[in-house]
Amino acid sequence: MADELKRPGNRFGTAIKLLIFFGVLAGGGLWGTQWLTHRMKHVHETDARIAASVIAVSSRVAGWVTKAPVIEGDRKSAGDILVQVDDRDSRLRLTEMQASIDEVKADQSRVKAEIQMSGQQTRRRHEAQKFRVRAVQAKLQAALTQLKLAGSEHDRVKKLVARKVLSRQRWDQAQADLRRAQELHREADADLAVAKAVLLDAKAARGQTVVLRSRLDQLLSEEKRLTTQMRRQALDIKDRTILSPVDGVIDTTFVNEGEYVRPGQRLMLIHDPSQIWVKANIRETELRYVKIGAPVEISVDAFPDRIFKGEVFRIGNTTTSEFSLLPSPNPSGNFTKITQRLPVRIKVTQDGELLRPGMMVEIDIVIPEEG
Repeated sequence: MADELKRPGNRFGTAIKLLIFFGVLAGGGLWGTQWLTHRMKHVHETDARIAASVIAVSSRVAGWVTKAPVIEGDRKSAGDILVQVDDRDSRLRLTEMQASIDEVKADQSRVKAEIQMSGQQTRRRHEAQKFRVRAVQAKLQAALTQLKLAGSEHDRVKKLVARKVLSRQRWDQAQADLRRAQELHREADADLAVAKAVLLDAKAARGQTVVLRSRLDQLLSEEKRLTTQMRRQALDIKDRTILSPVDGVIDTTFVNEGEYVRPGQRLMLIHDPSQIWVKANIRETELRYVKIGAPVEISVDAFPDRIFKGEVFRIGNTTTSEFSLLPSPNPSGNFTKITQRLPVRIKVTQDGELLRPGMMVEIDIVIPEEG
């Protein structure tokens, strides 16, 4: 055996094996050194994925779907039609409301005409009656003056007749004059009472104008109420055409033509492919190394040969376990300590829409040098 090892060929083979062994050992050491150096300068995390603002498109109204012209993967611009809900009944209601408004406006025109006519008539009648009252008052004043004169003359004649200065015929004339003056005074007084009553009636006619104005105010309020209902109905019609809120891609749909939808029902999901980021859950033991603005290298499982560049722009304030549906209280004091994770959001620029929500990625966050 010793002789065989001493042969030249065997010694050469052993040297080759030793060379390969030490080469592998050196390569492994070099790789290990590089790996260790990289880990010392980076925070590496595999619990990360692409995220985006996925919008759930819902219906605000109830009705039958008449059109659903989109499928998964369709690209739509903001304002494109996604779903059309039957709006025939809503349009008929809108027409009915418009007819009601037209009727109310016609009533308003009629009442305005009545107010104008009544106002003119009332003003003319009131002014005329005021002049009538003044004329009757003047007539009454004249009758009163005449009555006083007739009374004085009656008393004077009575005294003279008693003294037999005047004749009996003159006494009869004085009594007749007094009775005529009294009659004229009573007539004028009655005319004044009638004139004042008519004036009060003319003033009361102004109340009819007030009633008409109150009716007009009611019609204006009714028009405002119907107009509000009409606007709400127009909004209902508008909501029956469901439009894309953003420039995006349809992720999935939940409704087909002919189905009945209800308010708040989810119809489809859509997202803007240009607005994406990486959501990573960093161990709390490494959080002290993560800083806002730190550069990030992103490796996507779907494209293993490419490195995407990113930047840390948001660090969460609460661990992910705080949002668990089943919290784990520990009243007994026996527990297993588990390293918690905090969410970190990383800004990344879309590259030809290669990055899509849900893709798993690995990240390397550069640890800033101290000093």
